[in-house]
Amino acid sequence: TFDNLIYGLISTIQEKRKFKCEKVNETIFQEFEKLNLDLAVKRLFQWRWFSEDIDVGPIIYSSGNILTYEKENNFLKKGLIQIGDCQNGDEIFLRVKDLSVFYWSHDEAIDWQKDEHSLFLAYNRIENLLLNICNKNFIPWDANSAREYFEILSGC
Repeated sequence: TFDNLIYGLISTIQEKRKFKCEKVNETIFQEFEKLNLDLAVKRLFQWRWFSEDIDVGPIIYSSGNILTYEKENNFLKKGLIQIGDCQNGDEIFLRVKDLSVFYWSHDEAIDWQKDEHSLFLAYNRIENLLLNICNKNFIPWDANSAREYFEILSGC
């Protein structure tokens, strides 16, 4: 199931990559409880996510920073939650309805909106991103590389 696979991946990431993944403190836990998220997604960020930002090419945010950016930007109203960003200003999002990972292109955005025109699918599921982190595989460093990466993996 989702929970078992995520738990296994996060445990392996901690062992192989030495990234800290810990349960968040009570304040952050309660703030995630208030968000309109599926329980499995809440538990992912509350119990099984990175406790510090990690640099894997782009930066993947800690649970605390995911919460901070959500409070500042309210991306959940668009069905997204920001989980990272790239050195060029592109941003990485989890689409909460299907747990897919998108990169937002600042170059293609219209008025800085996070919309379908400027979002590019990189991973069909968050587990694919975590698997690549775990195995030290390539992680797209911006929206252009994410688009090309997905096209190659999809055989397009």
